[in-house]
Amino acid sequence: VGKFHLAANKLSCFPRYSLNFVKGAGHLDGETLETLWAPFNKISPTARSMTQAHRQEVYDDHMRDSNWKKLVGMGEFFFL
Repeated sequence: VGKFHLAANKLSCFPRYSLNFVKGAGHLDGETLETLWAPFNKISPTARSMTQAHRQEVYDDHMRDSNWKKLVGMGEFFFL
C-alpha cells in the first residue's frame, strides 16, 4: 500500500503496511505512476482534439522528453 493511499485506509492497516515499520525499507511514497501521469494534465486539453495516432505520438514524445530530463538530471546528482 502506497504512503498516500495508506492514510485513507483503516487506521489498523497503518502499522501493518507502513514502510515506517519495515526494517531496511527506504522511504518513498510508492506513487510513481501517478506522479508520471500528472504532467499530462497540462497537455491533455490539447490532445483531446487530436486523432488517436497523433495523440499517442504527442504522449510518447512528452514521456521521452520527461525521461531525457530525468536522465540528464541524474548526472548532476552523481557528479556533484
